Amino acid sequence: MPFALTDDCLLLTGHCPIEESEPLLDALRGMADPVVDVAGLDRAHTAILQVLMAVAPAIRGRPANPVAAACLGSLPRGERAG
Repeated sequence: MPFALTDDCLLLTGHCPIEESEPLLDALRGMADPVVDVAGLDRAHTAILQVLMAVAPAIRGRPANPVAAACLGSLPRGERAG
């Protein structure tokens, strides 16, 4: 699975295919103040990026892929205050 839920954030790593878009959405919906770490994200299907842009979680790190970085660049950075 290309994402894992830790105590304080959701980590996206490696390649995130389209099949992970619904589980990702469900995971983000289950978080009160979602924070997503994309530093380990190599590639993401556009559906994954669309989920992230729609939910607009706080973003940690920067993905290596320039398209993903551009899509996620307008989202809040760091952690959300509780």
